Parts: sequence; structure tokens; C-alpha cells
Amino acid sequence: MIKYLFAAVVLLAPQASSAEIFRWVDADGRTHFSDRRPPDAAVQRVVPDIDQPDPAAPDPESTGKTPLLGPYAVFEILAPTAGDVLVQPTDTLEIQLQLEPPLLEGHRLELMLDDRAVTVEAGPTQFQIQGIGFEAHRIQARVQDALGTVVAATPSLELELRQSTPPGVLP
Repeated sequence: MIKYLFAAVVLLAPQASSAEIFRWVDADGRTHFSDRRPPDAAVQRVVPDIDQPDPAAPDPESTGKTPLLGPYAVFEILAPTAGDVLVQPTDTLEIQLQLEPPLLEGHRLELMLDDRAVTVEAGPTQFQIQGIGFEAHRIQARVQDALGTVVAATPSLELELRQSTPPGVLP
């Protein structure tokens, strides 16, 4: 019995190691993998490796930790930076983005502030949001197409906004 099992393993091992998967990037800039070949897909050999990421693990793009550039070469929040503690007299947050190329026609910019969408006027990459409250916040910038699909996103970052105390007043 063991001889037959060993023979089966020896015969089937080369087939398992020669499996092919196909990789392609869709119009939204997301990478997909499949065992069926779509048009214009790159072929990659499957090599068993215990250090490979778990396919059941959440996608880093969906968790907000990895940028989704889509049709843009650069998209990032320049200011504030992750972990900033901003001490100021008003609860106004100044945002500065870098977006290259500039916002494409039909695209609109939005800011996610604590998981709430804040619409940004078309075009500017430097703006203020007033009345956000003196507390910890999470922000992420996104670009949506005309259908409302997110085509680019910055990593989300956390910061804290604290109110400054006037001179002579104890905290």
C-alpha cells in the first residue's frame, strides 16, 4: 500500500508544481489572480511557499494601509502626517495633498474623516475642514470617477487635534 501511495505522490508532484495562475490589472487599478487566462494576462508559476500571504487575509488596499494609485502616479497626504498631535486654538484641520497628474476630467476628490465622506471642491489639493472637534481623527483622501467608484486612495492616517490654552490659563 505504501508503495502505491509513494508512486502516486511521485507521479502527481510535477503536475502540482507546474500549475499556472494568471495576473491582470483591471480598469480600476486592482490586481486580480485566476487559474483561467483572461486576455492580456501575465503568466506566473505557482511555487509552494509557506511565507506566501494568506489569500483569505483582508486586502491591504481595502484596509486603508496601502495606497491605491489607479490612474495617478502620485497620490498622498503631505500634511498633516501620521501620528501628528496638533495643538491649536480652533478645530480646523488644514489638509495638503499631492496628486500627479492633476485631477482627471470626470474625477472628484473626497476626504474620509472618521469614516464619513467630506466633499472637496474640484481641483484644490490644499484646503481646510472646520468644526471637526478636538479629539483623535482618522483621515484618508480618495478620488472617485463619475460613477462614484473609488479609483485612487491614500493610506489612512491617524492624528489628534487638541485645543491650545490661552496664556495665563491653567489646563
